Amino acid sequence: MDTQSDFQLNVPPGVVAPELPSANQFVTFSAGNKAYGVDIMAVREIRSWSPTVELPDGPFGARGVLDIRGSVVEVYDLSAILGGPSTDARPGHVVLVVSMGKTNVGILVDSVSDIIFAEKDDFRPAPSSTRDRSTAKVSGLVRQEDRLIAILNLPALFPSSDEMWVVE
Repeated sequence: MDTQSDFQLNVPPGVVAPELPSANQFVTFSAGNKAYGVDIMAVREIRSWSPTVELPDGPFGARGVLDIRGSVVEVYDLSAILGGPSTDARPGHVVLVVSMGKTNVGILVDSVSDIIFAEKDDFRPAPSSTRDRSTAKVSGLVRQEDRLIAILNLPALFPSSDEMWVVE
């Protein structure tokens, strides 16, 4: 099912139509009492929180690094990156390891909720204050029952990921 070509938006003339997520299965989770999701194909691992090794001069939102099966993975606090308060990480929190090309990144979240399947009618465009969709932190919204889940645009959240630790 090609959700992007099957889903028609009523976009006013002169406005660029948003690019909706092309995947239809998402891992959902919460951070700062908000619901988010990422394409299931990007998720490499879901692991319990463990203390990170903090590095000096880390990027904004970086909590440090973890050694995951011999690879160094930088871990970011999703709540902080999205403008909320920093997470007081403790047992019970989760690190979602996601892949972006040759790079794996850890995302500190409160909890992982579910794996959802979204039909084309479940997708909604995300309002954006920027015209450049490639830099929008949310690529779209998925309606599930009585809530909207923000689907994260991982390359926009971690634009310098190609400069981070490279996974061999």
